[in-house]
Amino acid sequence: MSLRVVELSGVASVQDLGRPGHAHEGVPNGGAADSLSLRLANRIVGNTDGAAGIELAMGRMGVEATEPATITCSSRSKAFEIIQLKSGESVEFGPDDGLCRTYLAVAGGVDVPVVLGSRSTLVGAGIGGHQGRRLQAGDALPVGTPQREPPVVPAHVRAMVDMAVRNRVLRVVVDGAEAEMPPGLVHVSPKSDRVGVRLDRAISGTPIDTGPSRGVMHGTIQAPSTGELVVLGPDGPTTGGYATVGTVIAADLPAVGQLTPRQWVRLRAVDRAEALDVLAQQRSTLDAALPPVE
Repeated sequence: MSLRVVELSGVASVQDLGRPGHAHEGVPNGGAADSLSLRLANRIVGNTDGAAGIELAMGRMGVEATEPATITCSSRSKAFEIIQLKSGESVEFGPDDGLCRTYLAVAGGVDVPVVLGSRSTLVGAGIGGHQGRRLQAGDALPVGTPQREPPVVPAHVRAMVDMAVRNRVLRVVVDGAEAEMPPGLVHVSPKSDRVGVRLDRAISGTPIDTGPSRGVMHGTIQAPSTGELVVLGPDGPTTGGYATVGTVIAADLPAVGQLTPRQWVRLRAVDRAEALDVLAQQRSTLDAALPPVE
């Protein structure tokens, strides 16, 4: 069976949890900008966490099932509810107010070819996903075989995910004593995408000190000479080159992926122990309420 894209505004692509282990080849990890929402959506329809789904940014999308299908999406109107589509039936979805992205998961996963261990789309390299590109109306996405019946989802898990992705106080492990966090609020620039979220640090009114150029990863905050800060996204570069401030903790990366232009955020320094503890708590809450498919 397949899901057919019947209408689309905004930017949509096939994403899973990415392709780690290829940074030395210049290939970023990629994957969902908000991995927490994709994980939950996959578990709700009985998929493994790493199954591929659809990521939609800043727009609306309609999909039609060519055969009966079980789906869920992270939109508030149908947030993480099971939706049973009959053959030829369609559904429309899009991001909630205040969020940049929404995710759709289908039982069996979007079954596009695996490239370098992942089905994620890396548009800059033209690999993965559906023909290595963004989705467009008329595309038909193959769907795999469902693995198990959808489980019952506790309400507190949905609430936990909603709170996590709406967090606007981003916790950062700072790069050494020579780097400082920008004081006050910083502004999300419209010049943001999956490569990086730009923050206008000049709004804080005070220049900041940065550390030297360092290696980078998803969440690293670079400070180029333009005066902005750039929080590297899942499709960001794999090498350094700019001075850095620190790295947003893994538990807050889904919130970075949901930032919309002109929102305000605050950066707060934490140590590595807190960063690991917060991530462990986030994962354990999800696992205890809705165990992953092995």
